[in-house]
Amino acid sequence: MSVNKPIRRIAVVGTGVIGASWSAYYLSRGFDVAATDPAPNAEANLRKYVDNAWPVLARAGLSAGASRERLTFTTNMSEALANADLVQENAPERPDFKIKLFAEMDQAAPPDAILASSSSTITMDVSQSACKRPERCVIGHPFNPPHIVPLVEVVGGAKTSEEVIERAMSFYASIGRKPIRLHKALPGHAANRLQAALYKEMLFLIQQGVLSVADADVAVNYGPGLRWGVMGQSLQWHLGGGAGGINTLWST
Repeated sequence: MSVNKPIRRIAVVGTGVIGASWSAYYLSRGFDVAATDPAPNAEANLRKYVDNAWPVLARAGLSAGASRERLTFTTNMSEALANADLVQENAPERPDFKIKLFAEMDQAAPPDAILASSSSTITMDVSQSACKRPERCVIGHPFNPPHIVPLVEVVGGAKTSEEVIERAMSFYASIGRKPIRLHKALPGHAANRLQAALYKEMLFLIQQGVLSVADADVAVNYGPGLRWGVMGQSLQWHLGGGAGGINTLWST
């Protein structure tokens, strides 16, 4: 794989909510996007989603060359992947389906194309297991909708090359996303697990009769949620510790 090859053409596999959002965002960044999905009315639904998202993307600022006219659609996956530099997969979260799909994508895409999965629960160890070139397969998990929320979790599988992980990190950062590197693969990755941990505590408090469901949401929305939009929990603790930082808090 050519580590320095520029990424200009994106193939989007699966054009449900996540795939359609990715398509809109990639178009707004000036890429050619070839989308594919076998579902009935998939093309019409995709183009409608892109049209609806475009005003928001335009207000945020379009890259040079950005155009909805650069979107093509085909139900033939091999055709969509034939000239791709990066493939963004957004298929159903079923391990058997992912394994088969990645093997087919691996066969259809150019040898130097990156195969990135938007999977939110399935690790790349599973998805790449039947690929002939597993070293180019990586998780690039966005948060919904990816054309608005910038976080992308990047994590490889046991057979993913370090070069591909670094290239994926650089690519997502270059298009205005906020990639984070996960050094170990876990089902659900990291951010969803953080969300789940908070939700478990919310359910506990509700079940204990501490507060209502509505007030639990208010507690997050109008308290720490406002802070989290500016800084993470670790930085909050560090700043809260004053001159000594987070070490002051833990030593008292």
